[in-house]
Amino acid sequence: MTEKDLINLDFTRVDHTKEEWGGDTDWYCYEYEVGDICLLTQANDEIKNDEWYVEIFDYQNIRFTSRTELEIFITLLVNNYREDDSI
Repeated sequence: MTEKDLINLDFTRVDHTKEEWGGDTDWYCYEYEVGDICLLTQANDEIKNDEWYVEIFDYQNIRFTSRTELEIFITLLVNNYREDDSI
C-alpha cells in the first residue's frame, strides 16, 4: 500500500517533532478513527519502497498491507458504527 492510497482512503497525516518524542528527526504517520477504533501506520522514517501498512492501535498483531482489504475493513467499521450503546 502506498502513501497515496492512505491519502485516498482519507487517512489523516499526524506530524511529530523530534523535541516531542526525544528522537533525532521529525516524523509523521497516518491515522484513521472510527469511534474508539484508531487505525495507524508506521512512521514515515520506517518506510521502504513506499510500502506502508496499517495496524489497529493496541492490536499490532492485525496488520493490513492490501489497500483493498483495508478499504473493506473501513467500510464495515463505518457502516456498522453506532453513536450510542442503545439497541
